Amino acid sequence: MKKLLSVCLGAALLCSTAMASNPEITETEPGTRVCCGDPAALVEDTDGDGEGDKVYLYVGHDTGDGAYYSMPDYLCYSTTDMVNWTYEGVPLRAGDFSWGSPNDAWASQVIKYGDKYYFYNSKNSSGMSVAVSDSPTGPFKDARNGVRLIEPGFTNGKVGWDDIDPTVWVETVDGVEHRYLMWGNSNLYLAELNEDMISLAGGREGIRELTVNGIPANSQYTEAPWIYRRPGDGRYYVFFASNWHEELSYAVADNIWGPYEYAGLVMGVGASSNTNHPAVIDFRGQTYIIYHTGAQPKGGGYLRSVCVDRLYFDENGGVAQLEESSVGLDGQAVSLSLDGEKLTQVHVDNSLLPSAYPAGTTLKLGASALYPNDSLWEITEGNGGVYIQSVNKMGYYVTEYRGMAKLLHDNDDSAASLDARTFIPHEDGGLTAYESKSLPGKYLAADEYGNIILADEPACFEITALAEQSLSVSLENGEILISGTNEPGAELIIVISAPDGTRIAYSRADGEGRFAYGFLPEGSGTYRITASGRVAEITVGGDGE
Repeated sequence: MKKLLSVCLGAALLCSTAMASNPEITETEPGTRVCCGDPAALVEDTDGDGEGDKVYLYVGHDTGDGAYYSMPDYLCYSTTDMVNWTYEGVPLRAGDFSWGSPNDAWASQVIKYGDKYYFYNSKNSSGMSVAVSDSPTGPFKDARNGVRLIEPGFTNGKVGWDDIDPTVWVETVDGVEHRYLMWGNSNLYLAELNEDMISLAGGREGIRELTVNGIPANSQYTEAPWIYRRPGDGRYYVFFASNWHEELSYAVADNIWGPYEYAGLVMGVGASSNTNHPAVIDFRGQTYIIYHTGAQPKGGGYLRSVCVDRLYFDENGGVAQLEESSVGLDGQAVSLSLDGEKLTQVHVDNSLLPSAYPAGTTLKLGASALYPNDSLWEITEGNGGVYIQSVNKMGYYVTEYRGMAKLLHDNDDSAASLDARTFIPHEDGGLTAYESKSLPGKYLAADEYGNIILADEPACFEITALAEQSLSVSLENGEILISGTNEPGAELIIVISAPDGTRIAYSRADGEGRFAYGFLPEGSGTYRITASGRVAEITVGGDGE
């Protein structure tokens, strides 16, 4: 698909430039669709300058009918900019291990140690093991000759499949190198690896169950841990899937063995997948979170798609909560307005209950102050027209459904469904009318109550592109004024620190695109303001002027 870069003027609507947006991974070769999940990323220094300049992404390959997991192999991709991805082939197959099912290439992580690459994998309830290669793209070979690294009997789990989802960490502390393997569903486990990277230090007796203290009563640790340490922050972060359907949460500790303290929600339950799985990396000075959704046509919890977004921290290391976002790193979110009122979805929370998933919703005019992101859209070109996709419920499109206009997921991947979510744009003086491809002569419009309908007479929408994120600070009449714009889908955290470094104010701003905040400084000196990675400083005189 091609993405629309700017506000539409005249006949410019279909003259667009290709950009990357979520899902990032949808193909192997061009034109060959693929579904995949459980992302894991490896940052490589290919030129030896000590800085990572290439990222390898490893995903489990979803090949089933959408009823359950069918995952025969892993796929590998690479990038140098997190936007353009190159398919690197199949580095490892589930069948390359003699134990377990050849259709259970479940979650994995690859790490470089010395001059070798180690591929830790899990296979449903049958355990975990490790493969090795001289290259990050493989081929990888079973490093233990058919003997599992983690046997199901090694742990006493609450569920039969608790030995899944490995994450690996290597570090040197006080001159001593340590190599760690963490994993688990329902229970969270940690063990130290020997220097050979393919055996446990202390054997099964060296496995320790970890706890995450302070998890809210309405939540729980579920699975998919990912170890991360933020540059300049001595703490250990563990990102993980919580609840079911799955959200993403995180916990922190001063020691990798814990105790871990629950620190908050990173991303709520998705609109189209019952699971999620995080990978968090630093690359070229930015932090990224890689996760999965079911956003493709006919996608879902067993036919998933990998997405990438920026991850932001406040100055105390707190993670800014995100919504899944169709625009990703380089897409364009827009608002669509009719007579000054924004097109919005009638708000529906993504449900934690399987009986309520997936769900569509109706459309109306009038943005919600509580849910401003429900009025954000991404317009993409295809099928002889355009698609109008919700930014925060990616994979859900404005769709003709039995003569009505609704926001729906394409659940059957048919030509008829594709036509139903295709609209033919018609330009008129910088405004755009949208004609249904599946019902020619019917246009998106609004009734007298503001409900979006398909009508015989076209309605002309104004398209407004959201501004990029920025931060502006000024001093007026003794008050520090903070303003700017926030990239769509990210909840902005504003932190204000006094000259002595203490935090004196903390506020949140929504992702609608604009925020404004002001406060009166209590003394002179330089105040520091951070807003999701942006930093500004302002000096106040002794009298507050």
